[in-house]
Amino acid sequence: MLRVLIAGGGIGGLCLAQGLHQAGADVTVFERAAAPDAFKEGYRIHIDPDGSRALHACLPAERFALFESACGRPPEAFAFLTEQLTELLSVDVLKAGARPDPIAAHRSINRFTLRQILLDGLGDRVRFGKELRRYETAPDGTVTAYFADGGRATGDVLVGAEGTHSRVRAQLLPHAERADTGVDGIAGRLPLTPQTLSLLPAHLHRGPAMVLAPGGRNVFLATHQYRSGTDLPEHLQPADRGDYLVWGLSARRATLPRTGLDRMPRARLHCLAQDLAATWHPHLRRIIQESAPATVSAFTIRTAVPVAAWPPSTVTVLGDAIHSMPPSRGIGANTALRDAELLCRSLVAAGSHPAGVTAAIGGYERQMREYGFAAVKASVQALRQSVTGNPVAFTVSKVALRMFNAVPAIRDRVFG
Repeated sequence: MLRVLIAGGGIGGLCLAQGLHQAGADVTVFERAAAPDAFKEGYRIHIDPDGSRALHACLPAERFALFESACGRPPEAFAFLTEQLTELLSVDVLKAGARPDPIAAHRSINRFTLRQILLDGLGDRVRFGKELRRYETAPDGTVTAYFADGGRATGDVLVGAEGTHSRVRAQLLPHAERADTGVDGIAGRLPLTPQTLSLLPAHLHRGPAMVLAPGGRNVFLATHQYRSGTDLPEHLQPADRGDYLVWGLSARRATLPRTGLDRMPRARLHCLAQDLAATWHPHLRRIIQESAPATVSAFTIRTAVPVAAWPPSTVTVLGDAIHSMPPSRGIGANTALRDAELLCRSLVAAGSHPAGVTAAIGGYERQMREYGFAAVKASVQALRQSVTGNPVAFTVSKVALRMFNAVPAIRDRVFG
C-alpha cells in the first residue's frame, strides 16, 4: 500500500488526502496549526470549473453533495466598473438559456466551510501541531519527515502543500524564488443587511466586480449569499455566519505611506482605505467606511517565479508551495485543487513500486509546471493592468474594455 505524507492541511493538501484515502492509499496530513478551528476566517472563495471538477474527482459522492449544498448563490456574471460605478465591461459566466454543468460549475463557498468539508471523514489521518522542519530521502526512495516537536514519519512519498513558506520547497528547490510585485492591499468585510444591500452596484447582485480607479488602485468586490434552504451541520458553520460582502483594495506601494501596512493597527488601516477611496462614488466610500475595523487586514502581493524542470523524485510540491500567484484572476486555490486531482490520479495509477511512483510524479510535475506557471503569468499580467500608474495606459485599458463591451461577439470570444 502506498504511504503518502502530506505537509500542510490547506485546501490543496486536504483535497489530495481525500482522493488518496478514497483510492485506498495510506495517507497522513501533517498540519502545523494546533486544531481544526485554527482557521476561522470566513471569507468567500471562488471555485471555478477546474476546481469543481477536481473536488468531484477526489471527494466521495456524499461529501461532494455536501460541498454543493454549502455553496452560496452561484455567480452569474463578472463586471469591470469605474470608481464612479460606471460599467466598463460585463461578462456572463453562463450564456443565456444554458444549463449549468452540475460538476464543472462556478461556485462560491465560505473558505472555512470548504476546509471543514475537506477535513470531514479523514479523522486521525490529519495530525495537528506538526510543523515540518526538514526531510531525508533514503536510497530506496522512502522519505522521512522531521517535525518541530521532535517527531518523525516515514512514507513512500512526501508532498509539500504548506503554502508560500513551504519547507519542502525550500529543501527540494532552494533556487525557487518568489518576487515582490510592489503591490499592497487592504481587505475588509461588511455584513449584508437591507441597508448595506442598497449600497451595492446592481452588478454585484449578479456576481463579483473589479473597480478600476486612477492612480494605480483597484478594489475587488464580491458577495457571499447563502441560498434559501441551506442548512449546514453545526461543525461546518463559520463563526461569522450570515451573508456578507468582501472587498480588497490594492494599490502600488509607491502611492502608499512609507510605514508598512503589515505594521499598521487595524483602525489605521481602515482610515487609510477610506483615504485611498476619498474621491470614489459615495456608495463605495460607505462600503469601506461601514466595515468594522476588526474585519480589516493588510496583505502584500508576491508571486512565484517560474522554475525550470527538476529531476523527479519521491518528494514533490503542489499549490502555493510552488506556483503562488496574485489574487487578480481568482485562480490560485483552483490551481491547487487541480494539482491535487492530477497528483492523486498519477499516484493511484502508479501503484507502490518506487520507479513507477517517481515516474508518475515526474509526469505530474511536467503538467503542473505548464498550467501552474501559465496561471501565474496570467495573474501577474492582470494585476499589472489593474494597478497601472500610467494615465495613458489606464485610459487605453478603459477604452478597450468599453469596446469589448459594445461588441458582444468579440467580448464573448475574448472573455469566454
